[in-house]
Amino acid sequence: MGLIEQRKAARFDVEVSAEVYTPSAVLTAFTRNLSDTGVCLDMDNGLEEGSTVGVSLFLTADGIEDPDIEPLNLKAQIIWCAERDESGYAAGARFQDLTPEHRATLKQYLEALS
Repeated sequence: MGLIEQRKAARFDVEVSAEVYTPSAVLTAFTRNLSDTGVCLDMDNGLEEGSTVGVSLFLTADGIEDPDIEPLNLKAQIIWCAERDESGYAAGARFQDLTPEHRATLKQYLEALS
């Protein structure tokens, strides 16, 4: 019998552009999946597990970025980071200190995906 991963929040497979802000760099990334509590990011560079970063998500409608919509700027802790087989890295991050507005924006975006 296989282990079933228990998550508090449903994850949605969605690819949107993102930027990751570390103390030394701004990294370009794409989301692999997204929930209202965290995100999985694909990027060229690895991130230190346990570090706190800024994440800007460019939420899109049908894959099209709306220039009138500001990116969603969040703080996140890197829970894990691993080298991908195909090149680059994948990192799992848990959102921190979400405001009610952040939660509402994420919820509304994720509901539109389902």
